[in-house]
Amino acid sequence: MGTRRKQCHNALFFLLATIVTLSSANLHGASLGRATRTIDCIRGGGSYYESNPSYSSSSSTLGDLDEQGVYRGASVSSTLQYSRHQRPPPFTQAVRNYFVSLQRISPTLFYGTISLFFFILWQFQSTSQAAGKILRNHFVCSRYNVLKKKRLHALVLSAFSHASLRHLAVNMYAYSTFGRSVKQTLANQGVALWPFVVSASIFGSLTFLAMDRGGGSCIGLSGVTLALLAFDSLVYPSKELRMIVSFVPIQLPAYYLFLGLVGISIAGIMGLVGGNVAHSTHLGGLAFGALFYEAFKRGYVRQLNYKCRKAYYAIR
Repeated sequence: MGTRRKQCHNALFFLLATIVTLSSANLHGASLGRATRTIDCIRGGGSYYESNPSYSSSSSTLGDLDEQGVYRGASVSSTLQYSRHQRPPPFTQAVRNYFVSLQRISPTLFYGTISLFFFILWQFQSTSQAAGKILRNHFVCSRYNVLKKKRLHALVLSAFSHASLRHLAVNMYAYSTFGRSVKQTLANQGVALWPFVVSASIFGSLTFLAMDRGGGSCIGLSGVTLALLAFDSLVYPSKELRMIVSFVPIQLPAYYLFLGLVGISIAGIMGLVGGNVAHSTHLGGLAFGALFYEAFKRGYVRQLNYKCRKAYYAIR
């Protein structure tokens, strides 16, 4: 394909690959320490709890009360599957356990890892004519594929394509990290994650097509991952992100990272930041995350989700 392919990654977005932990979420003042909660005495007096003669455990577990009527959760160390003196599981088993747990947490996050398979296919696209033709025609977002050939599915399928290992690693890490947080936030209001992911992919691809004037093409999950980052940063703006940039540890609130990425994307579109990068796709993902947050905050997402579910069950 003679057109220039813009890989959906840039040097600054590489910050996401070096994020080593997410902490200090400051969720409405919630503490990350050991949680305690005082239970008021029941009306009419008497003990705080009724003892169970058949309960023989002496350790404090979830649901136990001490003599002062204080509820104390189990310690984190008691829930670890492997003790520090045991050998870790074999690498293959650890990888398998990761994917099993990811599928249990969210099928949407699990199916996003299919990008690994398509990345391998892209490495053989020069030696296999059939594979190369399929990938270029159906897994690349471009004006030729989407507008001229009416391959609308390329708006979504292009997100599974990655041209470099670093591009893939950054997107997979950010997708898994921020996807888990966004999934939990949406689930609190009964909203699934997959509509967010699919819509973010379409919105980012359309933004690229609207701003592209050179007949370029776009691949990668960057639009989706930046939409997840934007939404999560607006829900928890004070969440501290710790990262390492050029061997220098940096800690900053998530909201500042969101603003920085918006500024870099705009500068890239204006030509102030060079590189073979689809800055318009990045900006589209960030814009979608911000718009989705505003709709979510006002209850529009929950209302739409309810109407769609109601219509779906009426058809069944």
